[in-house]
Amino acid sequence: MTLKLSILCSEQENGSYVAVCPDLRGCFTQGDTLDQAMAQIKDLINAIIKDGLPESELSELTQTKTKIFSEYELVV
Repeated sequence: MTLKLSILCSEQENGSYVAVCPDLRGCFTQGDTLDQAMAQIKDLINAIIKDGLPESELSELTQTKTKIFSEYELVV
């Protein structure tokens, strides 16, 4: 199964970056650089998926249209 998940990244006032995956409840992280934030959010998404999402959440993700928040998109 392929899940298309959107990632929202924003630069903070202190120059760090916050990355959020709005498709997965509570999935957010931060990094000193955009690359670091992206690497960390990808690791977090993979950990969440490997730990197993409830069947209801998986079916909800596969049935909804992908929300595009930015150009960053990860296919798991």
